[in-house]
Amino acid sequence: MSDILLRELSNADIDWMVTTGERQQLDEGAPLIVPGDILEGLYLVLEGQFAMSAPCSGREFAQLARGDILGAGWLFNTGTVSVISAKSKAIVLSIPKAALLKKLKADMSFASHFYRAIALIMSERIRQQFEAVSGKSELLRYQSGQMVKEALFVFGELHDSDMDWMLRAGQVERIPANSVLLHMGRPVDALYTVLDGQLTIATTDTPYDPFSGCSHALSTQSQAFSPLAFIARGGLPGIISFLDFKPLPVKIYATRESKVLSIPRQKMVIKLQEDLSFAARFYRVIATQTANLLASVTATECRSDSADSTSDDSALDDELDMETLQRASEGGKKFDWMLKRLRVEA
Repeated sequence: MSDILLRELSNADIDWMVTTGERQQLDEGAPLIVPGDILEGLYLVLEGQFAMSAPCSGREFAQLARGDILGAGWLFNTGTVSVISAKSKAIVLSIPKAALLKKLKADMSFASHFYRAIALIMSERIRQQFEAVSGKSELLRYQSGQMVKEALFVFGELHDSDMDWMLRAGQVERIPANSVLLHMGRPVDALYTVLDGQLTIATTDTPYDPFSGCSHALSTQSQAFSPLAFIARGGLPGIISFLDFKPLPVKIYATRESKVLSIPRQKMVIKLQEDLSFAARFYRVIATQTANLLASVTATECRSDSADSTSDDSALDDELDMETLQRASEGGKKFDWMLKRLRVEA
């Protein structure tokens, strides 16, 4: 992931981050982020490696290196659910919270580049998690009720004009129960939003390989898939592969009859290039959903070691402020309005 920021940010964006940030050195084993900390900035890894570990057991489950962004959860109202510490001597660029928020509000070009980069980085982490749990579905349990709550949050980010455009650009597709919407190993050619029903994210019982995954969709033989997560109303199935163009590491199918709003990739690409304000809001929506999913996936690392499965969820809920709750309410109203426009029953 070391080159994602360099690919997505402009020279002006990079110059601002370098001049605004402050270099911070850490010794081997030094913690950078601990659950419960109130973070006052964002960290960009310049040198060294970091480990993500479950706070309850101390077990390491992911590594982070140059180019990774750390501590971005506060941007999306997700709690810190893992310990991040230096595996070796390391250097990070610390960008102050106040300065970053001001820049994101004032500069739509920077905001669109930044949120897209964040979404791509988090999507890659989710992709790695999905690939790692092939055949081990007990490691990842993400319930549809949680997804509904988080999905409605992000619709509060969109303007009425954004919703109008999405309705004009897209079309409603009906997905019969047990039908596959997106095949493993295939590209994602459209932006999908679940309007009604429920979709399941599933993986095979063999290690992930995009070519074999793609061929499974053509095979007449039955291939065993294990459910990993559920996507309910407002969710964006296949979003990680929509962003990075890589083959989808999972299969997504309808648990029951569902309806989705489908917007062709090419229409989205043109809109995002022509309308920077829309792009900034859209990529923030995507970054928010990927951040929430990643936080939940990461939290399962601790829940699998602990009999107390409610501690992490309650910690996240406690951090919801009035602004977030208001945005969730607005998001719910906008989503219901969209359903009425599309004549889909809520």
